[in-house]
Amino acid sequence: MRRRALFLTALAVSFVAVAYKPATEEYKSWHHVKSMVIFDKAHPLYNPFGGIHHVYANDKAVNTTKEGDGRKFQDGSVLAFLLYEAVESEGAYVEGKKKIEAFMVKDSERYKDTGGWGFFAYDGNGKALVKDMKKDCFSCHAQVKGKDYVFSTYKR
Repeated sequence: MRRRALFLTALAVSFVAVAYKPATEEYKSWHHVKSMVIFDKAHPLYNPFGGIHHVYANDKAVNTTKEGDGRKFQDGSVLAFLLYEAVESEGAYVEGKKKIEAFMVKDSERYKDTGGWGFFAYDGNGKALVKDMKKDCFSCHAQVKGKDYVFSTYKR
């Protein structure tokens, strides 16, 4: 009986780690929050986040991204983070291949240990990257606790 309970617990934990991924790139029809490029190897986040970044927010999240300190996202808010290689082409940086597709999903009950957020990320081939939300993602996001653990702010 105990063995079965441990198996079911392990199964549930592994399911949670890969539970969110849209079937298509539906997030591209969400609200564009911001874009940026990390191109300099001296930047502290160059490895692993060098490249072109795009952040999108669903309807529940977009207005909250416009607020600063003290903001609080409602459950059901989802943010999508896309990272592409930055490729030089005729004097400009253009999107190369997709490096990372990541999502933050707000569910205060389900993700209590990570500030109410579920973290999911996939490499350019769709392989899950997050093994432990707390260690792999939340440990860094904890530095922006005053912004409900979200780095991005809406840019016009």
